Amino acid sequence: MGGIISSIEPNSIAEDLGWQPGDEIVGINGHDLQDAIDFRFYSADELVTITIKRGKQTAEFEIEKDLGVPLGVTFKDILFDGVRTCGAHCIFCFVEQLPKGLRKSLYLKDDDFRLSFLHGNFVTLANVSEDDLQRIVTQRLSPLYISVHTTEPDLRERMLGRPAPNILQQIDTLAQGRITLQTQIVLCRGVNDGDHLIRTVEDLAARYPTVASIAIVPVGLSAHRRNKTPIGPIDAQYSAEILDRVKHWQRRYLREKGTRLVWAADEFYLNAYGPVPSAAVYEGFPQIENGVGLIRQFLDSARRAERILPEKLDRDVNISTVTGTLFDSVLEWWAESLPCENLTISVWTIGNSLFGESVTVTGLLAGNDIIDRLRGHDLGEALFIPSVALRDGAFLDDVTLEDVSRALGVPVFAVLPKPYQFVRAIQALAGV
Repeated sequence: MGGIISSIEPNSIAEDLGWQPGDEIVGINGHDLQDAIDFRFYSADELVTITIKRGKQTAEFEIEKDLGVPLGVTFKDILFDGVRTCGAHCIFCFVEQLPKGLRKSLYLKDDDFRLSFLHGNFVTLANVSEDDLQRIVTQRLSPLYISVHTTEPDLRERMLGRPAPNILQQIDTLAQGRITLQTQIVLCRGVNDGDHLIRTVEDLAARYPTVASIAIVPVGLSAHRRNKTPIGPIDAQYSAEILDRVKHWQRRYLREKGTRLVWAADEFYLNAYGPVPSAAVYEGFPQIENGVGLIRQFLDSARRAERILPEKLDRDVNISTVTGTLFDSVLEWWAESLPCENLTISVWTIGNSLFGESVTVTGLLAGNDIIDRLRGHDLGEALFIPSVALRDGAFLDDVTLEDVSRALGVPVFAVLPKPYQFVRAIQALAGV
């Protein structure tokens, strides 16, 4: 198994050697290649022998170069042997809560440590072998993003719905190689909370600095969930209790380790109607892609946006935007507080009929739900859609921005969900 070249960089070693798109790199210095990480690792040496296949012919190239100089190739797929799937049936797995009829790629349950290293995907390590662990250490594949959920072996296997190696032993092996881990606990009320949560956090904290952060994330449950394991609601009172516990841990670990170490996802603050911590509390936002600190970044971006927005535009501007039910109060507050007298931003809250009303985040909005909610309403001169709701230019139900625009009769633009970028888009629309 090798990597298929998709492009060659001009003036590169690969171009000088006459390599072409479609050639397959099958080995370096006698090592088989599983992915682009292997290629990058083994090709970094000063003297390399690379085996290339072109059609039915095979050729070897001996290359002498400076240490670390790239060869100048891009691959058709970064994983030469395909994506590793998890084989688990987690009691909270959102893929297994999807309705039928969505695009096939959404039903892929990847659990590939290589995608964790390359893209920050969370993985369980449940299908990682000892050889894989050693490879991670040898190639310094750090940081990795690990879904722990619980450190109790029996409970973890019940939650994953499959046999799994001891996660603490795996972490200890990675610690020997100084691999940094960003970890998450998907909190399922009545399953891995209470004493289970306390034990998990303390087990992980004992492995700092290998465990560099612990995010507690509320479970997401759709109307299509088929697993019968009871999971309680993440309501306001429960969220407040979790936040109190997180504050306790943060004070303790800041004193003991010099870091707060444990953070709660934004949904807990929104559910509890609690104040959001300052940016300093998030210590560089190590888990921002996991929804930990997005509100704080939004609020700080709002202050920067006010500084670039004039008191009055050259003309009246009336636009609309959408949000899920979880974030509507924050977005409405911001839209109403903008100090620009002839700017009107209408915020439309969209319920989620695709996944069910319990799914409240903007990132899972469906295009058809937006159309159904807004059809027949005055949306002004443009509709701004937060880009987090889109995947490759389309919503999860494959509705495109062009589809929404045609259905509603208004120009539709995707914008980054931060006030600063939002205001920049408004200024461009207004010709400022």
